[in-house]
Amino acid sequence: MDAIFEHPVDVRWRDVDALGHVNHAVFLTYLEEGRDAFFAQTFGEPDYVVARVEIDLRAEVRYPERRVTVRLEVERLGTTSLTTRETVLTQAGEVAAEARVVTVRWDRRARKPVPFSEAERARLAAVAVTRRDVPPGAAEQAGPQEPVKRR
Repeated sequence: MDAIFEHPVDVRWRDVDALGHVNHAVFLTYLEEGRDAFFAQTFGEPDYVVARVEIDLRAEVRYPERRVTVRLEVERLGTTSLTTRETVLTQAGEVAAEARVVTVRWDRRARKPVPFSEAERARLAAVAVTRRDVPPGAAEQAGPQEPVKRR
């Protein structure tokens, strides 16, 4: 199952370290902001916990760029888990970071994992696509927090 989602994230002054670029730890925050927007749009609430994160940093992001795009693609849907490929793109479309994230659907009251409902699975299927040729920033043109239409 492939699904794609893009979300713009502002680069804040506090994100930049003494070397003049976004600090490596901040990339996890950018990914989280994109993932929260995806969960909120797809499921209504970002009720999940992160079980695993793998991240590769590929390029600098500097403050003058002011904005990055977080792209999220669904890789695998389990009973309670969702594995995603997440990418941070610069305004020029350069890959700044690539991550693979395993999240677990979470019940806030019971404090334990909860299976995805059939309705939630259907919502994921509704944004599913089969090709990987979306140009960077295509979602911004469609509007914030909108699924990208594949060509």
